[in-house]
Amino acid sequence: MTHRFWFTNVMLVLAMSTLLIGQQTNAQPRVVRIGVVVDGPWEGNEYVRGLSQQEIGDLLRGEFDVRFPDDKYIIADWSIQGVKSAIDRLLADPDIDLLITWGVIGSNDVTHRDGLSKPVIAPVVIDPVVQALPKTGDGSSGILNLNYVALPDPFVRDLKIFQQIVPFKKITILLNQRFVDAIPNILANTRKALEEINAVPEIIAIDETVDEFLDKLPGEVEAVYVCPLIHLPDGEFDKLVLGLMEHKLPSFSLFGRNEVERGLMASASDDFLPRLTRRVALNVQQILLGKDPGSIPAAFSSGEKLTINMATVRAIDTWPSWAIINEAELLNEHQEEIQRRLTLKSVVLEAVQANLDLTAKNYFVDAGTHTVKQARSNLLPQLDISGTGLLIDDDRAAASFGSQPEKTVTGSAVVSQLIYSEQAWANYSIQRHIQKTREQDRRELQLDVAKGAGTAYLDVLRTGTFERIQRENLERSRTNLELARVRESVGYSGRSEVFRWESEIASRQNSLITANSVRNLAEIALNRILHRPLEEPFEIEETGLDTESLEFLRQSILPYFTNKISFRTFRGFMVEEGFRNSPELHKLRVLVKVQGRLLDSATRAFWQPTVGLQASLSNILSKSGVGTESALAGFPEIPGIGSISFPQVDDTNWSIGIIASFPLFTSGEKLATRNKAELELRQLEIESQ
Repeated sequence: MTHRFWFTNVMLVLAMSTLLIGQQTNAQPRVVRIGVVVDGPWEGNEYVRGLSQQEIGDLLRGEFDVRFPDDKYIIADWSIQGVKSAIDRLLADPDIDLLITWGVIGSNDVTHRDGLSKPVIAPVVIDPVVQALPKTGDGSSGILNLNYVALPDPFVRDLKIFQQIVPFKKITILLNQRFVDAIPNILANTRKALEEINAVPEIIAIDETVDEFLDKLPGEVEAVYVCPLIHLPDGEFDKLVLGLMEHKLPSFSLFGRNEVERGLMASASDDFLPRLTRRVALNVQQILLGKDPGSIPAAFSSGEKLTINMATVRAIDTWPSWAIINEAELLNEHQEEIQRRLTLKSVVLEAVQANLDLTAKNYFVDAGTHTVKQARSNLLPQLDISGTGLLIDDDRAAASFGSQPEKTVTGSAVVSQLIYSEQAWANYSIQRHIQKTREQDRRELQLDVAKGAGTAYLDVLRTGTFERIQRENLERSRTNLELARVRESVGYSGRSEVFRWESEIASRQNSLITANSVRNLAEIALNRILHRPLEEPFEIEETGLDTESLEFLRQSILPYFTNKISFRTFRGFMVEEGFRNSPELHKLRVLVKVQGRLLDSATRAFWQPTVGLQASLSNILSKSGVGTESALAGFPEIPGIGSISFPQVDDTNWSIGIIASFPLFTSGEKLATRNKAELELRQLEIESQ
């Protein structure tokens, strides 16, 4: 009986469990409808709407069936009453489970209501203190059904950074008239903040158009700080940007990078909308899972990232310091007219063509060819011609019996041919070998220049990457500093965390400056190798293994790195290639031949003479004056003997002869020369090994 009872109970439990599991499996996610109120028409509304719906949908998929009915997405008219009416409508709508107010006016309205009938998220609170919002010790609103996200107030930070970029004493602040109407205390808070930067402010609230403000320019305006003017009709913001550029006025955006891309000069705010929509999605999840909106912390870090539009900088001709440029992300950094684009392949080829060291070496090699010809000329016939004009005194000419006229002009030619000279032949052979060493020196320099150019190119890439990493580290440190300040403001952490990140930022700034200087030096080194102006700007192509010019490396070489055996094969091949193609080894082999020839010449000097052939021809071209005729020609006949006849020398003389010479005794010079040549040959052979 007992066993039957327990068996029945167990089966009943199993059956109920199976039934419950089946019901749970078939249960559909809870449907949640979210209503949205936007302050007014703005070109960024669809971007925020799509981003928000995507973040919430992706996060809650599978847990809830989140829907955003089109008729529950209300775009108001930028008026306080219009926004209030839209919020009243959705709060009273029974089909809406949660309300999000995407706008400053709407967020300010819901945070000042006495009671909320359903969960509300106000994501755009610009200053909880100025707006007098409720806040508990843990940083939440403490109000039932109310969660707001407090954006950090970057106003003082922005103006201090702006003053570092462009020193100014007078600053014009452009505020959104709609926000001023909704939160009147903004004006007083703006004036108070300006006291910290020692500047004279002019605050202008922009309504529907910027024409009235632009008509007053330039006046005494030195710089313009632009708060979000998202209420302006289409085209008005672009008109403002164009007007500021025409008057060469530096501008700074509170809203962030998007407005810098559109033409304002700078901003220190990052694009916080993706992070803000993600934060809203997380808050929605907590609320739907049962957490009271009033207990969710309101603090939010929007991030800090200095962005500068260099096209605007060039247009207004106001240049930030190097320290500022080093820290900032630069948009439109290079002018469009920069046509110089460098790749790894083009750099190597250009260096080989343009490098001054290599150009000088080319002339050196060319000069060497003439040194060889010079040595060869000693083995070929030599012809010397000369002319002599001679004037001697008349009494000596008269006494010479016609052999030395007073005035003579003589022409002569000497032909010589070296029949055999060991030194001359050795010199010719050695100079030919030395010319080969010059060519190998040039080839070595070519390889060094190519390697140097490639290394310099990669150094530019490497230092640029390192600089980018240091800049990103600095940006992250700034974000962490801002988060630390937010955490301190809500009482979550102490002042020490803020000090720590301020110290970290100082260290990161120093690292960034160092990285920037190293990159500049790398670019100068590359320009020097290419024989370019040292600071000539250029664009450089990122090089990776997928680069087209390195296709051979990826296909032919990298496969040998896959395992030990294939790499051993590749290594052996490269060693053989090195032995066969190394300019240094080629040069050493040639120098061994040179030294061997010197040793042969020093050995032969003990017994081989130098033999040469020489022929000369001279002719008296003209003669005049005393002694021109031979005095013997007029002698009378001698009786019994007859006339006396003397041999007469004509005006042409010639000679031919063979000359042989041999240094018989040199006090040991020959032996010393031979021994020295032999030892130097052994030295070169060992170096070659």
